[in-house]
Amino acid sequence: MRQSLLLAATLMMVTTATSWAQSTTEGTPNIKQPDQENVSAQMRDTWEAFKNFSVEQKNEAVEMARRALANLDEEIDEAQNEIDRGWQNLSQEARLEKQETLSELKDEREELQAEYQELQAASADNWEEAKQRFGSAWQSTKQAWRDLTAPSPDADTQ
Repeated sequence: MRQSLLLAATLMMVTTATSWAQSTTEGTPNIKQPDQENVSAQMRDTWEAFKNFSVEQKNEAVEMARRALANLDEEIDEAQNEIDRGWQNLSQEARLEKQETLSELKDEREELQAEYQELQAASADNWEEAKQRFGSAWQSTKQAWRDLTAPSPDADTQ
């Protein structure tokens, strides 16, 4: 049972990261755009799987979270690279917006890291609370990702 839950959760985390980089939106040069409904469903499913880990499954939960954070870091780096490559094609307004939202995403990622460290250190007494805080930070980070990958304001004017 533990292995099948871990496998299902891992697959959900990987498909979430993969879906983030599925397609592009015209007018935002080279910035990958997720299928918002698909990402939302996968995020919900990922959290649903993660929150079901008991304290006895802490090691599996922490490992799943570690892999998800590594995938997220790769996606953030790729987003930064895509923004850099398309920089000359963005208006000043779009540049400022991308800089702001990327900065917000990185801030949320730092908070998520702090909650991950708390998750690692959690004991049986505070496991559920640590999971909830990690989950909250996870959702905030995902929202920051959606904000970054949303079409830019000048997507319609280019």
